[in-house]
Amino acid sequence: MTDNQETRRLRRVVRLTMEPGRQEELRLALLDLRKDTVEEPGCAEFDFYRSLADDAAFLLVEDFADNAALEEHLAKPYTQAFFKLGFLRSAEPISREWLA
Repeated sequence: MTDNQETRRLRRVVRLTMEPGRQEELRLALLDLRKDTVEEPGCAEFDFYRSLADDAAFLLVEDFADNAALEEHLAKPYTQAFFKLGFLRSAEPISREWLA
């Protein structure tokens, strides 16, 4: 397989943890964030899944065209507003891969 710069994407899996008992609030906030994020030109995927092993955790799967697209996403007003809601205890990347 050859590395074609034009088809490379950055995929990350991020483990989000929150205060116990706030799962539904976080799920709704993630749905709102997803609605705006998937419209970004550099976003190929932005999905989240509730952990069955840990009630206070979600896994976020995000796929962006490149680092610049990810950084642009993180700087968007709606992304910053999501972080300011204060639901998260942590957001730890558990996987970061370049895909072709």
